[in-house]
Amino acid sequence: MTPDHLARTPARPGSAAAGEGRAEEAAGGAPDAAVEALRAQVAGLERQTAALLEGQAALAAQLAAMQEHANLVGHMVQQIHGRRSLAGGIPLPLPLRRLGELIAAPGPSWRYLTELAQSGIIAGAEVVPDGRGGWRLRRRPVATARHLARDFGGLIFGLQPVVYRVRPHHPPLAVRPRVLHVIPNVYVGGSTQLVVDLLERLGHRYEMQVVTAGLPPVGRHEGMVLHHVPLGSPRAAFDNLLASVRPDLVHFHYWGEGDQPWYEAALAAARATPAVLVENVNTPVPPLRDEAIRTYVFVSDYIRRQFAPDVANGIVVHPGIDLDRFSAGAFEPGAEDTIGMVYRLDPDKLDADSILPLIDVVRRRPSTRVIVVGGGTLLPVFHARTREAGVRGNFEFTGVVPFDALPALYRRFRLFVAPVVRESFGQVTPFGMAAGQAVAGYRVGALPEILGGEETLAASRDALADIVVSLLNDRERLAALGAANRTRAPMFALDGMIAAYGRIYAEALGLDADLMPGFPPARLYPEV
Repeated sequence: MTPDHLARTPARPGSAAAGEGRAEEAAGGAPDAAVEALRAQVAGLERQTAALLEGQAALAAQLAAMQEHANLVGHMVQQIHGRRSLAGGIPLPLPLRRLGELIAAPGPSWRYLTELAQSGIIAGAEVVPDGRGGWRLRRRPVATARHLARDFGGLIFGLQPVVYRVRPHHPPLAVRPRVLHVIPNVYVGGSTQLVVDLLERLGHRYEMQVVTAGLPPVGRHEGMVLHHVPLGSPRAAFDNLLASVRPDLVHFHYWGEGDQPWYEAALAAARATPAVLVENVNTPVPPLRDEAIRTYVFVSDYIRRQFAPDVANGIVVHPGIDLDRFSAGAFEPGAEDTIGMVYRLDPDKLDADSILPLIDVVRRRPSTRVIVVGGGTLLPVFHARTREAGVRGNFEFTGVVPFDALPALYRRFRLFVAPVVRESFGQVTPFGMAAGQAVAGYRVGALPEILGGEETLAASRDALADIVVSLLNDRERLAALGAANRTRAPMFALDGMIAAYGRIYAEALGLDADLMPGFPPARLYPEV
């Protein structure tokens, strides 16, 4: 039998063909009506899907708006750009009602304002000799007013002091590749300082811009092109930014933790562009891994060994320091009996107990003065603990200070103390080494790597206090360690760091890596 013959054979009762015939009869011979009904259902589903997507977009927009507000308040009152203008275009100060809105807002705003005022009051006192071989606390109303004016002047009147001032060292070249730095906040700290150093020293070869979620809580940066993309922003925000900036290279400054989703959104957007991707790993965390990352830069051997020993495309580049800035000048009178701690006083490196070994030193050796440089959420905690211990008169808390003020502060103490519980590199330690200070601290992170040994590092609070008291009581050893540290400090010179990043950028983009073509290669002195 041929297929045509089979096709013309009547179907047996109960067969599939017979069933199909009955179904067609039941449809009244009108299959088009069934198709139209199905099409109507599909169209209805499409409309519902579109409505759901529209609702999702609206929710995303609301979330972004809520996050923007949380970023404004929770990240300590972001830099304020909105000002009203007169008809003539003259800018008016931010209305005083804005302060009332912030105070009345729920959440951390009132707490932040209270802490801000308390920090200004704390920082308005200094520790001076009492005339009997000890120290006393001297209140400085003018300094207190200056701190409060600095902190609240921007909030109320829009007056923003400069935190970092970028000073380019060379005139820009006519044609420069574009680099976009991705960093969750540009508060005072080592990661921001690294970006500033790159802007100043490589900005003539690369046009550099910065995208961040957290602007300075008090003050502003000068000479830095900043784009603000708040935490919680969707990937689309980064897509739009990258389409506008069109970078040739995107440089991530990674520290993970709560900012992880923000990094991931930025990475997803950057991965879809032609830009070359470079990632710095600046804290003791595993890197944000992705096949699109061309080079991983670790700020210490410790981080690479501990968190990414298998990364083949990795390099260690220690943060660089300006040796001349910190080595100039002699120590001030009283520095031999003074210890200093210079950190951002937040729980990323320190904890509430970090102040305890310093309190122990003062209890054992009342002739010791302690200068704590920096601000943050732990400042009121440290202040309260010194009062509870009865040693407040020996402790001077400076609060947040501009970077340019650090060298003068380092000359007020001979011993740098690092009671950190986590440490990736800690640029503030080489600052002290360049100044000729001895360094003592906990045996954590990259500190042994920086110091080249563990002689002055401890594993416990009591042991650290023992080391500090011993050094203060042995001025010859204190001076010898300071001299050795000054000799070692050039290992972390800024010029070496800039040359390393110059090579990383140039090799990633296929450019000439020589910063001075035609000149002999640079040599570091003293040679080892």
